[in-house]
Amino acid sequence: MCGSTRVTIAVLVLAGCFSFDAIFAHEEHDAHYWQHMAHDLLFEKKDYTMQKINIAKNIMVFVGAGMSQTTVTAARSYNGGDNATLAFEELKWSGNARTYCVDSRVPDSACAGTAFLTGVKSNRGTVAVDPTVNRGDCTLDPAKKLASIAKWALEAGKAVGFATTSRVTSGSNAALYANSPDSRWENDADVTGAGCSPTNVPDIARQLIHGDIGKHFKVILGGGRKQFLPTTEVDTSGNRGLRTDGSNLISEWQQSKGAGANATYITSVDELGRLDTSKIDYLLGLFDYDHLPFSTDFTGQEGAVTPPLVRMVHYSLEMLQKSEHTEGFLLFVEDGNIQRAHQQNKARKALEQVRHYAGAFNMAKMMASEQNTLFISMNDVGSTLTLPGYPARNSDIVSSPAGTSDADALPYLGLSYASGPAHSTFYRAATGRLNPVTVLEGMADPHERTCPASVPLSAGVDGGEDATVFASGPWAFMLSGGYEQHFIAHTIAFASCMDGACDGATTMTLSVAALATVVLAKLVS
Repeated sequence: MCGSTRVTIAVLVLAGCFSFDAIFAHEEHDAHYWQHMAHDLLFEKKDYTMQKINIAKNIMVFVGAGMSQTTVTAARSYNGGDNATLAFEELKWSGNARTYCVDSRVPDSACAGTAFLTGVKSNRGTVAVDPTVNRGDCTLDPAKKLASIAKWALEAGKAVGFATTSRVTSGSNAALYANSPDSRWENDADVTGAGCSPTNVPDIARQLIHGDIGKHFKVILGGGRKQFLPTTEVDTSGNRGLRTDGSNLISEWQQSKGAGANATYITSVDELGRLDTSKIDYLLGLFDYDHLPFSTDFTGQEGAVTPPLVRMVHYSLEMLQKSEHTEGFLLFVEDGNIQRAHQQNKARKALEQVRHYAGAFNMAKMMASEQNTLFISMNDVGSTLTLPGYPARNSDIVSSPAGTSDADALPYLGLSYASGPAHSTFYRAATGRLNPVTVLEGMADPHERTCPASVPLSAGVDGGEDATVFASGPWAFMLSGGYEQHFIAHTIAFASCMDGACDGATTMTLSVAALATVVLAKLVS
């Protein structure tokens, strides 16, 4: 891709990440301003449900891990102003998905991913297995494996791929292609370390390369090289792999594609930029030994090897939108760095990462049409971030005080966490709470500044509030309202006629009869 094209893409993405009007104080003080805003939105939405509803030939599922509604609200304020709109918020429909696991009120990314990718809720820490499987079980009955939307898409003849800022074997990603009693079993050493046999339960990395689902993926982009290399070999960063079975799964991936296929493996943003995807059949990009760094840690840095998520999405779609993929495609995109920033209590990094995610989503929207593409953006799990107090509208949401405590006469910040490692930064057992403004002033790097946490933990925990789901495209209205998280997979299957979910339904105009069809689909799913 030439330099001028890259600049154009960057400008378009940045311009589309947020939508907001220039607001002046006197306008907000006029009641008509708010009335006109609401009326404009009403007229935009009122005729949508009477439009022709197509089958979703293409599906794009974007997941901001840990991107709770509080995070979205704070990200608006931080990145564009309280009246800004993030790119994914412009989708026509939204709803709330209940995220609990079968055995836990608060989910992790494994059981959440299992729910919205397979259509079945499971136990915390398990990957695409039914709820009778407990975390850490050393055997796995084939009858208890769950099929994902990736399997359904492949059976429907669609091209499938995914991109992530996480290890490609971790979080929600694994439920696309793997079945495992434990999400921590990403390589064979993890399985044997738990006292189990990799023969009985193949590790997640092996399933990605050799499994019935993963081996068919056209594009895989993310981090986690350590899960694919043996302990006898080092990766491009000089670190040794973690596999003890002697397998180099990267080499095996290339060899498995056969002599007639172009299977390209890359490790840097420069290699990504030099690709001619028209000549590539399969693309594997592992850009880090572990998870990819936060966007604030590499964006604009000279010699950075990590591509931004927007670049990964762009090249993923180039791979999936080829003319030979006549049945369409499924693209799954996950940004796990939002969740990891929250776990470190680094709110500024989390909010910057939301902007990174929104830019990638905007790229996807520019490259496809709502006429035949179902767009979904959501979080898998929540966070414990809160927006306390009554801060001024023009204040810095991360570091400005929101008010003063009437108990200790010290200010408190406009963002705080329920748990995490920052507790000791803002609290002393002998003297109590410190002045948070003074504490922040002592941290030179703004992106490394933390927000106070109530409960001391080495890493913050996830939140269990409902996930916010945004959607546009064919049958997207089915994802409005409140529902269980596993309903999302069934909606995707119905909208795209995969796995027999719509029983041969064709394009129709939404009417009373069509609504009855939708209701029936909900009842029998």
